[in-house]
Amino acid sequence: MHDRREEILHAARRLTEVDGVPSMSHLAREVGLSRQGLYLHFSSRTALLLALVDHVDRQEDLDAEVARLQAAPDGASAVRAATEMQARRNPRIAAFARVLNAARIEDEEAAAAWRDRTAGRRRGAEQVVDRLVDEGAVHADWDHEDAVVLLWELTSFPVWDDLVNEAGLAPDRYVQLVTGVVLAGLAAPPGGG
Repeated sequence: MHDRREEILHAARRLTEVDGVPSMSHLAREVGLSRQGLYLHFSSRTALLLALVDHVDRQEDLDAEVARLQAAPDGASAVRAATEMQARRNPRIAAFARVLNAARIEDEEAAAAWRDRTAGRRRGAEQVVDRLVDEGAVHADWDHEDAVVLLWELTSFPVWDDLVNEAGLAPDRYVQLVTGVVLAGLAAPPGGG
């Protein structure tokens, strides 16, 4: 059953990258199951999409990326590690992430999967900001939540996609600029005052 589940998830990723987030009927046809047979593996479309984003993370070894970030010797290095992770990881997941990001606007199941991924990244941003605060690298006027949200957003997939693929920044330049903006922004009073 486990191998069949992995086969279904591989097919779901491929379909998502090519045609958009598949319906349960479309995916069932693609893997040679009835729709009800697919529901034996995934109790709902939301369960399927949550399993799919976990599957993509396993395929792309997210755990190793997170371990690299957590091993950073200080907060500034952790900010750089977070942007480097985006620069390495995002090209491999770009087709999948673009579709899921676009689908979340009108598809509640896709939105649940997107929120699940971004919640994990937000927790990571909070840990990095906590390190920066402990090291005195965040101006005292910053609200903690605002600082976390700033780092979370500036290291998001859509920001990376816009800067690298739309604006044409080289990946190393993206890392340099986003790291610099985050560190300089958090070191100064919010609002520039």
